[in-house]
Amino acid sequence: MGAGHAHTLYRHGHSPVHRLPPHCKLVAVLGFVVVVVSTPREALWAFALYAVLLAAVAAVARVPAGFLLKRLVIEVPFVAFALLMPFVVPGEQTELLGLTVSVPGLWGAWNVLAKGTLGVAASVLLASTTELRSLLLGLQRLRL
Repeated sequence: MGAGHAHTLYRHGHSPVHRLPPHCKLVAVLGFVVVVVSTPREALWAFALYAVLLAAVAAVARVPAGFLLKRLVIEVPFVAFALLMPFVVPGEQTELLGLTVSVPGLWGAWNVLAKGTLGVAASVLLASTTELRSLLLGLQRLRL
């Protein structure tokens, strides 16, 4: 019974991303999330840039898109909440696909979807390229 037990989020590999020290990856993901959350929701170009950056990291780490997408399912409750926002948030109304929706609700939904998806994707990439034991050692090295 001495077989190794890898976590289902981790994807074994030998990429430059896998070789980075875990504490560096933790700080990078924290910094990325802070930047994403601090970005105004109207800066659509910035969110596209962040998505391209994550895609580049996934490509360098050789983590397939399907692997990441399956693990993004954890975000479904936030997606459901975001889809309701245009219908329940009060404010100026507009027509979208034949439905009357709230403009502030649309912006709120976009905000939740964009920032949530980028944050979850960054976390999934971190977990995909760093073993759980290494993550714990990285947190310990950062004195957390």
